[in-house]
Amino acid sequence: MLKPAILLQAYELMATARAMSDLYDTNRTVCKYVHSTSRGHEAIQLATGMQLQACDWMSPYYRDDSLLLATGFTSYELMLQLLAKKDDPFSGGRSYYCHPSSKAPDKPSIIHQSSATGMQTIPTTGLAQGIQFLEKTFPEKLGRTTEGYLPIALCSFGDGSATEGEVSEALQFAALKQLPIVYLVQDNQWSISASVDEVRAMNVFDYVAGFKGLKRLQCDGSDFEQAYATMQEAVVYARTERKPVLVHATVPLLGHHTSGVRKEFYRSKEDLAAHTLNDPFAKLRHILLAIGFTEWELELIETEAICKVAQDFEKAMQAEEPLPGTVTDHVFAPTMVTKETGERTPAGGEKVMMVDAALHAVEEIMEKYPEAILYGQDVGARLGGVFREAATLGEKFGAHRVFNTAIQEAYIAGSTAGLSALGLKPIVEVQFADYIYPALNQLVTELSKSCYLTNGKFPVQMVLRVPIGAYGGGGPYHSGSIESTLLSIKGIKVAYPSNAADMKGLMKAAFLDPNPVIMLEHKGLYWSKVPGTEEARTIEPDKDYILPLGQASLVLQANTDKIQQGETVCIITYGMGVYWAKAAAEKYPGQVEVMDLRTLYPLDEKAVYELVQKHGKVLVLTEEQQSHSFAESLALRIYNHCYHFLDARIEVLGALDLPAVPINLAMEAEMLPSPAKVAERIAKLLQS
Repeated sequence: MLKPAILLQAYELMATARAMSDLYDTNRTVCKYVHSTSRGHEAIQLATGMQLQACDWMSPYYRDDSLLLATGFTSYELMLQLLAKKDDPFSGGRSYYCHPSSKAPDKPSIIHQSSATGMQTIPTTGLAQGIQFLEKTFPEKLGRTTEGYLPIALCSFGDGSATEGEVSEALQFAALKQLPIVYLVQDNQWSISASVDEVRAMNVFDYVAGFKGLKRLQCDGSDFEQAYATMQEAVVYARTERKPVLVHATVPLLGHHTSGVRKEFYRSKEDLAAHTLNDPFAKLRHILLAIGFTEWELELIETEAICKVAQDFEKAMQAEEPLPGTVTDHVFAPTMVTKETGERTPAGGEKVMMVDAALHAVEEIMEKYPEAILYGQDVGARLGGVFREAATLGEKFGAHRVFNTAIQEAYIAGSTAGLSALGLKPIVEVQFADYIYPALNQLVTELSKSCYLTNGKFPVQMVLRVPIGAYGGGGPYHSGSIESTLLSIKGIKVAYPSNAADMKGLMKAAFLDPNPVIMLEHKGLYWSKVPGTEEARTIEPDKDYILPLGQASLVLQANTDKIQQGETVCIITYGMGVYWAKAAAEKYPGQVEVMDLRTLYPLDEKAVYELVQKHGKVLVLTEEQQSHSFAESLALRIYNHCYHFLDARIEVLGALDLPAVPINLAMEAEMLPSPAKVAERIAKLLQS
C-alpha cells in the first residue's frame, strides 16, 4: 500500500485532469483547435510523472496532459496552448494542445514534440544517447537527482504507434548501446477507429521480446498503485543500472480520440461500457475511501478542482493572442557566422582534394570542440566512410566520438535532436543521397520544426553530410540529386560546395550554425577524377577559415567591354554545374560569367539579382532532373525580380526527366547536362 499522501496527491491531480477534460468537452466552440486528453490514461501518467525529477528529460505524446500535471505544469499553462495564446509556454501559440517543450529548471526538460505517432522515440533515444556520452566524458555537465543519481530519458507513446518502423530503430539502438531510457507504452486497444485485431499481431510487450538487453514490464495502467509500483521499478532500473526498459500499460480509452474524432463515431456502446469498468478515477476513489477518507473530503477535492480549472479557463480565454507579425519568428536560431574569416589561400599552402578538405575540416572541428561527435554507416575506424571521407578520425578520436551505426537513416538524422538539446554537436552521414528518404520523416517532422514550434527553445545544431551526384556509372541508387526535395523542407539549411576551399569553409560554418545544415558533397568532385574538374583541388585554407552560408561566388568573370556591349551571358549554378559551365565558356572568351551559389539555402539572392541585372541574359544550370526543380523555381524568382533587366527568356538546363540515372555510361551522359549542351544554350542566349 502506498502512503496516503501519495494517493491523495494523485487523486487531486486526477480530479484536475478529469475537470479539464469535462470542461473542454462542454466548451467545444471555444476549444476550437484539435486536442486530446488523458481521460482513462490518468493513473499511469500520474504514476510516471510523480517519479521524474528536474534533471530528467521526458517526451510526452499528444494525450499526456496528466503526465504534464504530475511534473508540475499547471492547468492554466496547458490551457494557454489549448487556446493557442501568446503566452503558451511551449510554442507561443504555434502548436496543438499537449505538444510541450520546456527548459523550466524545476521540471523535467522536454524537447519538441510532434503529432506524428512514434516519431518522438528517435529524438528521445538520442537524448539517452547524449546522456550516456556526457556521463562517460563530462559528467559535470549533467544534473543530478535529489539522491545524487544521474538523469534518465522517458519516452511515452501509444501501442498503436509501436508498429512504426522508426520505433523499432530507436529500440534497437537503445538495446544495443544500453541507454538509460524508459519507454512507456500506453495501450488502450484503439488506433483511432482501428481495433487491435486489425493493426497488430501482438502487443508491444510481446513484440520487444526479441530486443536483447531491453527489460520488459507490464501493468494495469488503470490501477494507480500497480502503475506506481511498476513505474518505480522501471525508473529505478534505468536510473541505477543505466539500461533501457519498456513498460506496457493497459488502459481504457474513456475520452474521444481527439476533439475532431468523437468516440461515438466508431465505438459501440458495449465497448464504451467495458472500458468504463476500468475507470482509473473511480478505482482510486475506491482505494481512498477504503483507507479512511470520507465522501465529503473527496467531493471537496473534486469541487475545488472543478472551480480552479474553470477559473484558469476563464483567465486563459482572456489571455492575449499572438501578434500575427511574429509568425516568422524562430524559423532559425541566429548564427554568429556572418563574415568570411581566416586565410583562404595561406602562403606556402598545398593543394588538396575536396575529400581531404572535408576530412581535415572535421578533424580540426573535433580537435577544437570536444562536444563534437561523428557517426553514420561505415564511418568508424575500420573504413572511415565509403569514400574515405572520415579516414583516420575513428583511430584518432576513439569509438566514443566516431562510430558506426546500423542501416538506420531515420535514427542517424533524428537522434541529433536529442543530442543537440544536451549541448552536443553531432556530425552525421548518410552514405548516398538516394538513401536519405528514410530520414525524411525525422528531417520534416522533428528537426526542421523544432526551433519554430518550441518558440526558439530547441534549435537543432547538426550537420548531415550527404555524398551526391552522378559519377562514373554509379547507377540508379548511387547517383541521384535530391536538393529540390530538401529545399522544400523549411527550417533546414543546404550547402553545396564545388571545391576544396569552399568545402572546408562551409563545413566549419555548418558546424557552428545552431540550426540543421545538410552538406551536399558531389562524389565526382571528391578526387577531381572527372575530366575538367581539376580546379576542385585548391590550396587548403588554414584552420581558422570559415565561409558563411549564403554567400555566392563569381568563379568566372566576363570582359567589361563585352558586358557594356550587351554581348554576355551569366550562368548561375552549383556543384558539378560549375565545371560544365566553365568548360562551355571556353568557346566564348570573355562573354560568360559564372556564379557558384555554394549555398542553396540561404540563397544569396542579392548577388544573383545583381548578376542578372548586369548581363540581362541568364542560364540556370543544375544536375537535377529539370522539371519542378530548384533551378526552375530560381528562374521564376529571377524573372519576378529582374524582368525589367532581361534581354531574353531565362534558360534552364537540367538532367532529363527520368526516374533514375542509368548505370550505362553512355546513357548516363545522355541524361545529364554537359559542356556541349551548356554551350548550345549559351549560343542561343547570345543570338537572342
